[in-house]
Amino acid sequence: MSVGTTGVTTVSAVGVADVRVVPNPNNGAFNVKGSLGNNMDQEVTLSITNMLGQNVYSNKVMVHNGNIDEQIQLKNTLANGMYLLNLRAGADHKVFHFVIEQ
Repeated sequence: MSVGTTGVTTVSAVGVADVRVVPNPNNGAFNVKGSLGNNMDQEVTLSITNMLGQNVYSNKVMVHNGNIDEQIQLKNTLANGMYLLNLRAGADHKVFHFVIEQ
């Protein structure tokens, strides 16, 4: 009989690593900040949908050295409530929930 150790190994983060929407809640003006977990320059797609699935914003931005710092200003005609920010970087995809309170 042999006895070995067991445990859980750490899984390194891949793709969209540490990105945040600040401030949240906001009045339609906010920043998308953080690191994508790599040091590459690449184009990412940001799109925002309301809870009905309607697209209210879409833009492509360049990320430099894996860091994103994009300011977004939405129309002040949007209703108060929850919205979804979809960030696509290559094959990676992440969804952020945020609230608009005007």
